[in-house]
Amino acid sequence: MAGLDGPIEIVRDQIGVPHCYAATEHDAFFAQGWVHATDRLWQMEHDRRRALGRWAEVVGPAGVTSDLFYRRVDLASSARRDWSALAPRTRAMLAAYSAGASAAVKKRTAGRLPRDLELAGVVPETWEPWHCLLVFKLRHVLMGSARPKLWRAVAADVLGAEAAKWMLSGSDHLASVPPGAPCESLLSVALADEAGSNNWALSGWRTSSGLPLLAGDPHRVLEIPNVYVQGHLSCPAWDVLGLGMAGVAGFPHFGHNHQVAWCITHGMVDDQDLYHYSSPPGDAQRVDTIQVRHSNPIDVEVVTTPRGPLLAPDLALCWTATIETDTGFDAVPSMLEAASVAALFETMRTWVAPGNNLLAADRAGTIGYLTRGRVPLRRRNEGILVPVPGEDASYTWDGFLAFEDHPRLVNPEEGFLFSANNPVLAFSTGAPYLGIDVAAPWRARRLVDALSQMVGATVADMEALHRDVVSLPARWWSERLSGWAPLADWDGSMDAQSSAAAAYSVFRRELMLLALERSGLGANLDHRLNRLVPGVLPESAIWRVVDQHARSGETGLFAGWSWDQAVAESTTRAQRTWKGESWGELHYSAQHHPLGRAELDPPSVPYAGDMDTVQAASYLPTVSFATQSASVARYAFDLADWDRSGWVIPLGSSGEPGNPHFADQQEAWREGRLLVAPYTRAAVQAASEARLVLRPV
Repeated sequence: MAGLDGPIEIVRDQIGVPHCYAATEHDAFFAQGWVHATDRLWQMEHDRRRALGRWAEVVGPAGVTSDLFYRRVDLASSARRDWSALAPRTRAMLAAYSAGASAAVKKRTAGRLPRDLELAGVVPETWEPWHCLLVFKLRHVLMGSARPKLWRAVAADVLGAEAAKWMLSGSDHLASVPPGAPCESLLSVALADEAGSNNWALSGWRTSSGLPLLAGDPHRVLEIPNVYVQGHLSCPAWDVLGLGMAGVAGFPHFGHNHQVAWCITHGMVDDQDLYHYSSPPGDAQRVDTIQVRHSNPIDVEVVTTPRGPLLAPDLALCWTATIETDTGFDAVPSMLEAASVAALFETMRTWVAPGNNLLAADRAGTIGYLTRGRVPLRRRNEGILVPVPGEDASYTWDGFLAFEDHPRLVNPEEGFLFSANNPVLAFSTGAPYLGIDVAAPWRARRLVDALSQMVGATVADMEALHRDVVSLPARWWSERLSGWAPLADWDGSMDAQSSAAAAYSVFRRELMLLALERSGLGANLDHRLNRLVPGVLPESAIWRVVDQHARSGETGLFAGWSWDQAVAESTTRAQRTWKGESWGELHYSAQHHPLGRAELDPPSVPYAGDMDTVQAASYLPTVSFATQSASVARYAFDLADWDRSGWVIPLGSSGEPGNPHFADQQEAWREGRLLVAPYTRAAVQAASEARLVLRPV
């Protein structure tokens, strides 16, 4: 193969994970591009087309809504701009990755394409370096703070501004800094009712080895193939095992080298604002044409304002990753060689988006927390709850929080660190404003309860915590509904085999639907702001509000009904709806291929947990109980012996239906088991299944 500095050895272990050994850093990234395009070619092409607003070319009219959004947000222009501003080492990384990916694309297109690409009639195009930035932006633009602001605007339109603000308030939260400290009373809403993410670190005095353990699990929408892909790159400069994204170089989210391990959760940073205009000032404008398979093309105006691109004729999106040049990827190559927590954190100075809770641990025994990513400084420091006037200068950003002022904590006396999309800081007085949108507090409480009691912990204990399915809200509601026979003597465990868990979930859905009905919000689900972002159903999160108000006794959601009336009516409806099924019969994995072809889908499996459990698994109550979002990776890194570490993802390392490694991790994922993650050469060799060598011409 042309373009290599030396031979590359790629060893596949027993679950198909590629361990790539290269003579230079260039060749290591070339190898990563090669294996990603070999294993996940459909996924790379799918993500690139979606980000460019070219999905309708493949699926026809069903892709138009998505294409309109991504053409307007114009990720391509910002990715090209970012590429030109990156440091030479970063550009070399992306160029090497793209060369490897393009070499694999050339090889695949010269032979037989994966089945899904054949069915789609798509021949993949050459991968370019800036495409890595494009795909990374695609994977994070919908995780920003714009979505809850749109839903709050809908609620304010229906209920009035003050009522909406009151309705969406929350409490009972624990902070990450200091770990587990009660938070001050604050406005905190969880409108994106997805499963969220967890991570945690234990100091050596809490482990059996005397060195730290680092573990966690990101939660995203379940896809085919899985969003994260396992991998291992080794060269003389560094040796890193981790979870990456197909189409993206490096391991920016999860991984470890010889000395340090790192992981993230979504930091819930308020990194997006929406500005409405009476007459938008367009700085740049063009008309794009969306080609639609089996239909007529559609023209779309692409307009940029000083506040960002227009998502609608009168609404602009300002996002940290696009409003200015984003050179955050300059952190990626340097973080791979960091030898300590302090050194790793220092590489994060350039990081822009997404805003994350970054945890790290090193073999010197240090554990640390850092909020990474740009945090806007606003002239109105109380935060922005809804879209605001674009002409009003008081809503302008005044730069970003200085890196030195980002929340950080090293070696806390509690002996652990954690995050679960909960508030970062316990106290607001004098602290920087990070955001108001946080997850419900229940995962955080279960984690703190477990971690604060651990002594002599091992990877097996991390594995057990991953699969904790006790729901604290379920326990609270089961006491209130103790007269309903299905919930008698139930401990709130959302086990797949539990009929009580199913009965509770049906009641929960009926109560939520009743709140939508009685409040008037249900009649406004098709409000233009509520459907502006493709694929998002924010009304499914109304349960968070219902649960919070039930505890406080507030009844405003039910238009004059008391809680006793609302609960009685919801129980009656649940009794008519629930047919005695177990939770796993209602709640199961439901990954569907983007082409909508059933023959490309893996078998469904029953799945435990729900939105409120550590083993988080959300569903869209307004649609069905099928699992929408869940763990897309679990990992536990043992800093005393890397070969004792474990990981698992839904489905498998290959993205091609029919491949032996397409879904061979699914059962372990369902059961909550971790699979071996070999790191040393001896361990990789012992687990090897196949070997490939790429040699320079």
